[in-house]
Amino acid sequence: MKLRCPICGKPLDKINRSAVCENRHSFDYAKQGYVNLLIRQSVDHGDNKAMVQARTNFLHSGSYDFLRNTICDMIQKEPCDTLADLGCGEGYYTSSFPVREKYGFDMSKEALKYAARTDHSTHYAVASIFHLPLPDASMDACVTCFAPFADAEIQRVLKPGGRFIFVSPAPYHLFEMKQALYEHPYENIVEPLDTTMELLDERIITQKFTADHNTLMALFEMTPYVHRTKKEDIERLAQKESMEITASFVVRVYRR
Repeated sequence: MKLRCPICGKPLDKINRSAVCENRHSFDYAKQGYVNLLIRQSVDHGDNKAMVQARTNFLHSGSYDFLRNTICDMIQKEPCDTLADLGCGEGYYTSSFPVREKYGFDMSKEALKYAARTDHSTHYAVASIFHLPLPDASMDACVTCFAPFADAEIQRVLKPGGRFIFVSPAPYHLFEMKQALYEHPYENIVEPLDTTMELLDERIITQKFTADHNTLMALFEMTPYVHRTKKEDIERLAQKESMEITASFVVRVYRR
C-alpha cells in the first residue's frame, strides 16, 4: 500500500481497522472498507446520498459501459501496475480498471461507502485530489472522469513517462435532455487543458441510448442541471415516458 499520512507524509500501514504512520497519526477505516484521510472533518464534502444513489441507479443501466470499456482499452495499451482514480465516485469505472494496484480518491463519503463495499480490488480514501496522499512518482497512470483537473498533483504522483486519462463531456452530450429542459439548449464547451504534459491522443466517443422514465430521472438527478433548473422545467421532463439520448465524451490521454 502506497498511501501516505496527510499530516506528516510518512507511509501508512494498515493495522487492524486503522491506517497508522510511524509518527502515530492514525486514521480509522469505515466498516465499508474506505479510509478517511481528510484532516478537517467538520463539514460533509462531495456528493450527497441522493445524488450518489441517482448516479448508481443510472450507471447500472449500462448506458455508459462503452466509456468504461474505452478507458480500460487505453489503460491496457501500455504496461500499468499502479493507478490512481481522481474523483472516483462510486467506483463504477475504477472497479473495472485492469490494474494490479489501484487507488480511488473522492471527497464524498457517501460515494466511497458504495465503492468500497462493492469493489475490494481498490484502495479507497476520502481525500482531496489537490492534496493526494501518495508519494512522488508512484503511479503508472492517473484517471479523471468528470472531475476538476489537478495538474500539479497528477504530475507529482505520476512516474516519468506515466499517462493521464481525462474524460469530459463533448459538445452534444445529453443534448436531447437539455432540449426537453430548456428553451435555448446549449452545447458544452471543451476547454484545452493548461499543462506541460504531452498530448498523446484526443478523441470524441459517442453512443445513443434509450432511457426509460426511471433511468431518465436518475440521469437528470446526477447532473449539475438538477441545481439550476426551474421546477416547471423539471416537471416537463418528468412527464416523459422514455427518451433517446446522446452520450458523447471527450477522452484525452497525456504523458508526463
